Amino acid sequence: MTTVVEHARHSRTPLRADLSPADALVLSCLVYVDFHALPGPRSPRGCQLREVAQASSIPSLYRYSLVSHSDRQLLEAAGASARFGGLRVRDAVTRLTSRPLAQFGAFTFIDEAGASYVVFRGTDASAVGWAEDARFGLDFPTDSQRWAANYLAYAASRAGGPIVVFGHSKGANLALYAAAATTPPALEGVYAFDPVGFPESVVDDGFFECISGLMHIYVTAGSWVSPLLPLPASATVVASSWPGPFSHNPYAWHAQGPLLACDHRPPSRSGALLRQLLRAALRARPTRIDTK
Repeated sequence: MTTVVEHARHSRTPLRADLSPADALVLSCLVYVDFHALPGPRSPRGCQLREVAQASSIPSLYRYSLVSHSDRQLLEAAGASARFGGLRVRDAVTRLTSRPLAQFGAFTFIDEAGASYVVFRGTDASAVGWAEDARFGLDFPTDSQRWAANYLAYAASRAGGPIVVFGHSKGANLALYAAAATTPPALEGVYAFDPVGFPESVVDDGFFECISGLMHIYVTAGSWVSPLLPLPASATVVASSWPGPFSHNPYAWHAQGPLLACDHRPPSRSGALLRQLLRAALRARPTRIDTK
């Protein structure tokens, strides 16, 4: 068993359109580093990840990070690795607005074979990010979901090969929404790590049918995030070193070679209870669905 940092550190072969679940988790964690703070990653041409890693001591890279020590460790390990160091990172975006209330981050990796990996950021350390989370059961789509769809459409227009989309937590929700809303012809998969779910009516009405078979959803047994709202596909339960709601932290997840280690324990009762409470609250204030 290894952690996501150890997987990045010990991977020996360059990534060439052969993405594994453990690789996808590495890239989903890297998006919490604010690459938009550097001119290279935010440009259309971009730069190699190993070049970004050389700037790992710059504090502004971690200004919105919840676990800055782990984020820096992963950036340095991935930048020095044969598998990830040669990835080109480009079009890095960080956007925080109070009107509308939205927090958004994304960037695109390009590997040596020309595959594009579009990554969306989950909730960060900003006050806006935490405040926005309350909207995910109340409004559909949210502003950050619309921004994610626009970003994926832009990234797809520039792609020269297959496209894979992923994220963790709210970022996983954005990845699922953007993929279903835009369905790029070159889309090969969507990896969602412990995602925030969607309003029940949206899932039941078939919004995600267009990406059925492309979704790879991973959760932990103790999570309080993924049980809150319905998910658009069945999920694989991943082993974590941390208990209960703390298992949401992807740095505690277990990798087993290129795969993520399975946890055969049943989901926690507390997660199910929270879902029942949220469902009762939504009966009093149903989700606003924007059909435009």
